Amino acid sequence: MTSARPLPLRYPEDVEHLDGAARGELRIPVCGSCGHAFWPPSPVCPRDFRRDVEWTTDAGTGRVHSWVRFHKRYFDGDDVPYVVVQVRLDSGPNLTTTWTGDGDPVPGEPVAVSFREAGDGAWLPEFGPGERA
Repeated sequence: MTSARPLPLRYPEDVEHLDGAARGELRIPVCGSCGHAFWPPSPVCPRDFRRDVEWTTDAGTGRVHSWVRFHKRYFDGDDVPYVVVQVRLDSGPNLTTTWTGDGDPVPGEPVAVSFREAGDGAWLPEFGPGERA
């Protein structure tokens, strides 16, 4: 058996996202030049390669893009099975995270963000059924 689920690492590109999650905000990078919202975080915009990346608080709404059910326990304390969902945010980027709904997600289903404490003061976004903004 492997060790307990590791906490997220605080890379410079992720600090704003992780600190926002601790405040209950979904923070995503946006290019200050072209307005493109993107994920994963990067010091440059993937569309125009400019470095004027800013962070914005996203509404945290979107739709299920795809999902998968895991039956293998990779870390002590994992409740199996569990569902991982890829969400297409209304603002554009795709995020992959944990599903909080009672049933299986349905592609195209509206979702909304919530946050769970991962331990040691770290909070992570997760998605479940919700309404579009």
